[in-house]
Amino acid sequence: MRSGTSYFNFTLLRKNAARFWPIWGLYALAWILLLPVAILARRESWTAALAREYPLSLLTNASSIILVFLWAILCAMAVFSYLYSSRSAGVFHALPIRREGLFLTNYLSGLAFLVIPQVLAFLLGLLAAGLNGRVVFSSLFTWLVSVTLMSLFFYSFAVLCAMFTGHLLALPALYLILSLLPYLAALLLEYLAQEILFGFSSALWLEEAAIWLSPLLHIMRSTGLSYSEDGAARYYGLGLVALYALVGLVLAGLALTLYRRRRLETAGDVISVGWMRPLFQWGVAACSALATGLFFYSIFYTLLPQGTWTILGWMLLWGAVGWFVAAMLLQKKFWVFKGSWKGCVVLLACLTALVCAVELDLPGYQRAVPGEKQVVKVSMGSINTYPYDSASSFAWNSSDPQIIRQALALHQAVVDRREELQAWAHDDSYLGQRWSMTEGGYEVETFTTVTLRLSYTLADGTVMKRQYRLPIRQEDLDTAGTPANLLQTLLNQPALLEQAYFEEEDRLVDACLVNLYDEEQEEYVYQPLPADLLEPLMEAVLADIKDGNLGRRYLLENQERMDNCCYTDLELTFRDTSGLPGATPVPTNNTLSTDDTTYTVTITLQKSASRVMEVLKDYPNAFLSQAQVLYQSQG
Repeated sequence: MRSGTSYFNFTLLRKNAARFWPIWGLYALAWILLLPVAILARRESWTAALAREYPLSLLTNASSIILVFLWAILCAMAVFSYLYSSRSAGVFHALPIRREGLFLTNYLSGLAFLVIPQVLAFLLGLLAAGLNGRVVFSSLFTWLVSVTLMSLFFYSFAVLCAMFTGHLLALPALYLILSLLPYLAALLLEYLAQEILFGFSSALWLEEAAIWLSPLLHIMRSTGLSYSEDGAARYYGLGLVALYALVGLVLAGLALTLYRRRRLETAGDVISVGWMRPLFQWGVAACSALATGLFFYSIFYTLLPQGTWTILGWMLLWGAVGWFVAAMLLQKKFWVFKGSWKGCVVLLACLTALVCAVELDLPGYQRAVPGEKQVVKVSMGSINTYPYDSASSFAWNSSDPQIIRQALALHQAVVDRREELQAWAHDDSYLGQRWSMTEGGYEVETFTTVTLRLSYTLADGTVMKRQYRLPIRQEDLDTAGTPANLLQTLLNQPALLEQAYFEEEDRLVDACLVNLYDEEQEEYVYQPLPADLLEPLMEAVLADIKDGNLGRRYLLENQERMDNCCYTDLELTFRDTSGLPGATPVPTNNTLSTDDTTYTVTITLQKSASRVMEVLKDYPNAFLSQAQVLYQSQG
C-alpha cells in the first residue's frame, strides 16, 4: 500500500505539547496570576470602573507586553529546535510529511502554546469577575483579542528569525537584536552626529522611524488607556496591534518560503541563509564600530584628545574586531585572517571616507544658513540670563523680519567661527576662570557658556534646527560682530522682551515692590502699590521696555549688570482675559497665583528705567534712594 504525505500531523502536535509542557504551563500560570488571581485579590475594592479598567491596564503594562515578547521566542526555540542538529533535522525530514506540513504543524504548535493559556486565563478571569460581583465582558475580551494579536506578531517574527540561523543560541540573540536594533542604532547615530557634526541637535524623524521599526517599543509607546468624561476606561491601540498581526502573517509566509529552501546541512551554522552571510558580517562589523567604538570613546573621554579623529580611531579598531569575530562565527574557526583581511580593509576605508566627508563638511550641513527670504519664522530655546526675574530664562519665536535678520546674522557668525568653537569645546582650561575680583572687593563673572538652539520654519514648510555651545566672555561681549555680542543684542530686542514678560491683552490688577529696603526698620519689605498707580505704571513699564531701558538681559553677572540692576523687583499681577471666566493661562515664564485666572510677572527694576522711576518717585517718599540699592552693595 502506498504511503502518503500530509500537510499537517496531529501526532506531532500532541508530541510537541507533551514534550514542551513546561513552556506553555509556566505561561498559563503567569497569566492566571496576572488576571483571575489578581481580580480575586481585588475583591474588596472591585467596582464596575475597576472591572472595566483592570484587564485593559494589563495591555498597557510593559511587563505584560515583555512577557508575550519573551515567551514568543521560547516557543519558537522549542518547536523548531530540531533544525539546529544535523541528526534531528535528518530524522524529522525523513518522516512522511511534506516540509510545508512540518512547518505548519510546528508553527501552530508554538502559537497554541501562547493562545490556549491566554484563552484559559480569559475564561478564569470571567469566573473571577463573576465571583466578585462585577463582570465587564468587553474589557476582558478586548484583552484576549489584543494579547492574541500581539502573540501572533511576536511569534511569527521569532519563527522568521529561526529560519535565518542554524544555531539554537544564536536564535534569541538574533531575535532580540533585530527587535531593538533600529532604535539603538538611531540613538548611537545621534550621539555620533552630536560629537562630530557641528550644530547638530537631534533628528526626531530618525527616532520616530526607529520606533516604528522596533515593534516592542512602538507597542509600549503607542498604546494606552483614555478616559471618558464619566471616568470609563478605553484601550487605544487595538488597530495598531491588529496591523502588526497582519504583518505577522506576512512574516510567517516568508518563514515558510525560507523553510522550503533550507539546506539541512546548515544545522549548527550561525547564519543558515547564504545571501545573509555577507550582510551578517558587515552588520556585525558596523555595529561593533559604532556601538563599541563610541562606548570606549566615552570611557576614555577625559584621557585622550576629544574630537572626530579620536572617534574614528576607536571606530576603526572595533570595526576590525567586529569583522573578524563575525568571520569566526560564520566559518566556525579562529584562524580567519588570511581570507578575510581584504574585506576588512574595504570596511575600514568606508568608515574613514564617511567620517572624513562629515569632518570636511562635504554635504554642506555645518555651513548651512538659510536665506532671509526662505525663513517664515525663527524660534530660540531658553537661555539663562540676568537678572533673575520672569525673563531670566525664556524661549521665544518671531516672524518679525528684523528679528529674523538678526538671528541669521548670529547664526552666520557662529558658522564662520566653527573651527574656533570646536577647538574651544574640547578645551577644559577655562573651567577655573569664571569669576574675578574687582577693586571694590566683590566678584564679577567673566566667563560662562550657553547653549544656543535655533529653529527655522522655512517657506516650503520644512523645519531647520541647529544647536551650538557658545563661550561668553567679557571681551566677546565688548566686540561687535562676535556671537556673544550678537546674542546679547538679539535677546534685548524690545519685541522679544515684551513677549518674555507679558501675555497679550491681559489686565493688570495688582502691583507691589519686593525687596524694597526700609531704612527705618533696616530690612527689606514687601510694599503693595495703590490702585491709582496701576495704569500709569503699566504705561511706563511698556515704554521703558520699548526704549530698552527696562528688562535688559545680561549674559554675564558683570560690572554693567550690577551697576544697572536694583535689588528691588516690581511684581505685577495680571488677570487672564483670553478665554471664558475661570480659564487658566499657561504663561511660559511667569508664575500662576492661587487664583487660577491670574498670574504674576516679576521685573527687576533697573536704574535706566527712567519712566518707571518717575512714576514711583513719590511712592513711597524717597523711593528712588531706597529702591536703588544696587546688587554689589549687598556683598
